Formats: sequence, structure tokens, C-alpha cells
Amino acid sequence: MVRPRRVTAPVVGLSVLLVLSVVAWIGGDVVIDRLNATRCTEPATVLVTAAPAVAPALSEVAETLDAADECYRVEVKAEPARETMTRLVAGEVSPSVWVPESTMWLRQARDSGAWRVPESGISVGRSPVVLAVKDSVKARNWRELIGPGATAVAGIADPARDPASLSALLAMRGFASAEKDPAAATVAAIRPVSGDYAERAEDLFTRPLDVFPTSEQALERHNSTPGATRLAAVAPENPVPPLDFPYVVLPDAGEAQRAGAEKFLARLRSGAGFDRFGLRAPDDKAAGPEQGFVDETLRLWSGLTLTARVLGVLDVSGSMNQIVPRTGTTRMALAVGAAERGLGMFKPGTQIGLWKFSTRLDGDKDYKQIIPFASVKDHLASGQAVAAVRATRATANGATGLYDTTLAAYQEARRTWELGRINIVAIMTDGRNEDPDSIGQRQLLDELAKLQDKRRPLPVIAIGMGPDVDVDELTRIADATGGRAFTTVDPAGISDIFAQALSTMLCQPPACRPQ
Repeated sequence: MVRPRRVTAPVVGLSVLLVLSVVAWIGGDVVIDRLNATRCTEPATVLVTAAPAVAPALSEVAETLDAADECYRVEVKAEPARETMTRLVAGEVSPSVWVPESTMWLRQARDSGAWRVPESGISVGRSPVVLAVKDSVKARNWRELIGPGATAVAGIADPARDPASLSALLAMRGFASAEKDPAAATVAAIRPVSGDYAERAEDLFTRPLDVFPTSEQALERHNSTPGATRLAAVAPENPVPPLDFPYVVLPDAGEAQRAGAEKFLARLRSGAGFDRFGLRAPDDKAAGPEQGFVDETLRLWSGLTLTARVLGVLDVSGSMNQIVPRTGTTRMALAVGAAERGLGMFKPGTQIGLWKFSTRLDGDKDYKQIIPFASVKDHLASGQAVAAVRATRATANGATGLYDTTLAAYQEARRTWELGRINIVAIMTDGRNEDPDSIGQRQLLDELAKLQDKRRPLPVIAIGMGPDVDVDELTRIADATGGRAFTTVDPAGISDIFAQALSTMLCQPPACRPQ
């Protein structure tokens, strides 16, 4: 009889250890494989361009991300909203995400030609609009401070550039709507603050004002500055649009960037406290103003302030070298002098850009930029614009490339059209189209007709001087855009005709005929 073999305890222990080792070895590989499969090796980079008021808060959250675990990283760039909008309108490479101060910028970008920018975004923070008030002022509500009959010395920034000032302007119209003559009351309320408005919102803090609109965040930052005169914050008695910092994913973002952007938005909305940066939590229930009311308000503002955006186009063809009888100078010199003096006719905030044209000035193009768009104030302060205008000379033998230049200038002015301004293309010439390689007059008029938009008027003001001007040609071009043509046979009268043209195109009803 065979006796069963006894298995000793040490043998059992060794067997168990061997089995466990094999299982651990196999299982460990599985776990490592799984870890390697889930750990990200190439995180997507999400580029966020944000208003300086919110960029530090976004950067702080971005620094807490683990790129390997989250599979995305965020780079935040602080940039004023207008600069970002200008790049988007120009079609330059865009970030994945844009966070301006206000939804106003999204709508203005679309109105300026960046049609693919979303109309609205998701708010990631909020800063209410308040009135900054000196302690010596007794009034303590918005109606008493900036409503009809207010006596405090009030100031405002350009509402087409500053969302807080736009909110104040909307409030003024709201107060005026309860008066017997709302239109007159609106004008009476706005005119005192529109006479010498600030180009930049931050400049309001340095002016001798009793009251002005600003964001709660900006006021707190001012009051915390050593040596600054403290100002009181007065909240509106009726809701006005706050700075809402909309988060929008732009259409050119790739799939990986879009996914990362959505995760980052979720992180921002999950309770990231921005109170350290002077911002409140977003209010998703806050309703924005009706866009038609905003547009109408900005048009009223532009009519009262006569701020414009003018693209000037100056003829430098060979005929401009002709000496004008009784003057001893050339047509070119007279035109340049008129253009230089014309700068003094505009308000400091008016935006001016200037081209010159003949034939083939820039490769195959008949036109070339002399000065880029900037405010008259900036042009005069730097001195570079005036110097560039004075240095402009006529070509030796160039012809007049009027049609191609007119169309290109109109397309550029349409692309960069700005809400809240009187947008104009002003063309000064001493001849008629002489470019045999250009489009024909009929094609030019057809193209101009296609570019018309009643919501965004853009008249051409044609200024012709000398006996060679084709008056009918200039009139047809101007009429196609709702503009006007001004001509003089004697080039010596260009200064007078130039002044007449500028006065007319910047004049608004009821003083002048509707544009």
C-alpha cells in the first residue's frame, strides 16, 4: 500500500509565492500597459488671448494644469480687445480662444468683417459697471449724476472702444426716455460728456472730473494705488451691461485645441475664485442689451461727436506735377497742403489712414499706403504722419489708376468699418481713369453696389481739381455709395473745395442733409 506523500509547509509556501510572483509579473505588465495607454505623451497647446483685466486670473488657473494628465496645456496672452479684433478682421493667425472684456467686442468684430467670430460666449467672470465719484459730490444715484439736468462735471471714454462707457451711454438714453421730449433730453444729457471724451478709459482717472463710468475692478485697482485720490463707487439703480468676459472658441481651432479649450472652460467654471483679481462670479441670467438699441445709441454718439474713420486716397500721377497758374507751385503741393490742413478739421479721436495712387506703385497695384490708420491725436503727436504727407511726391510719368484704386480702397474701408463712427472713403484726383489694364467703369459700379450695406453706411467723397477731371465719372462713383462729388476747375481752389467736402461729409442732420 502506497502511503500518501506529505506536503510540508515550506513546500506549500514556496508554491504560493511562485504563483503570486507569476501573477504579479503578468498583472504588473497589464497595469503598466494600461497606465502608459492612458498617460498623454503629446498634450495639445491651447492659445488663449485675453483682455488684460482677466488674463492674470486665467494664467493662474492654467498654471495648475497637469499637461500629461489633462492632455492639454494653456498659454495665456494678455492683449487689448481692439488689437485682437483688428487681427481677426485682417484674417491673421488667430488664437484658439478669445476672452475680451465684453460681448460688445464680439459683435463689433463681426460688424467689422470677422464674420466667423461667435456672436456670444460663456462668461468666465464679471465686473459690474459703476460710476466713480468724488466724495465732494452730493448726488448718490446714476440719474442725479448723469441723467437729464445733472450738474456734476462728468466725463466718458469713447463708447465704441470702452464697454463701461457704452453702458453709461445706454443708461443716459434710458433716463431720457422718461422725459417729455426723449430725443432732446438724450442730446442734452450726452452733449456735455461728448465734448472732450477720452480716447482711453484709463485717462479718465487723471482728468478733473466729478464722475465718470468705469468697471468695479478698475476702480478698486485705482483706489489701491499708493497716493491715488480715492473715489467712491456708485452702483446703477437699474441694470446696465457689466463687463462679462465671454469665453469663445474661435473657428480655426483644431480638434485637439477645441477639446482642450472646452476642458479649460469647465475648469474655469468649476468654482475658480477670481475675487483676488477684483472679479465676481459670472451671472448667466443677466440679459444683454438689444443690439438694435446699442447700434442706434452709437450712431447717435457719432452724430454728436462727429468722430469719423476716413480712408483718404491721394492722386500722385504725373499730371500732379503741373504748375498751377498764378501760384508758382504744383498741383501736388497744393493737394498735400490741403490734406495737411484737413487734419485740423477733425476731432482728435477721428481715425485717419492715407493712400496714394497712380499706376503700378506697388508691383501691379496702382496704390500704396502713406500712413496707417490711427487717431488724429496720435498722428499729430508723433509727427510722423505729417512728415509722411509732406514728403509725398507725384510720380514722373505715372497715369491715373482711378478704378482699381477706388475699388481696393472701398473694400479695405468696408473690411475695417467701425461701429460708432462716420466711415468714409475720400478720393482726391486731378484726372480721370487712364489705366488700360484696370476694370471698367461699369464693373466698378457693379462691385460698389454689391458692397453696400444700409446698416453700415460707407460713402465715397470724390474731390476733383483741374480741367481734366471727369465730373460725371466722379459723380457716378460717389452716387453709387451714397456719397458726393466736389470739383473745381481751378486747382488753386483745392483748399476751399477740400474744406467744403470735409465739412459736408462730417455734418449730420438736422444741420445737413442725410448722408
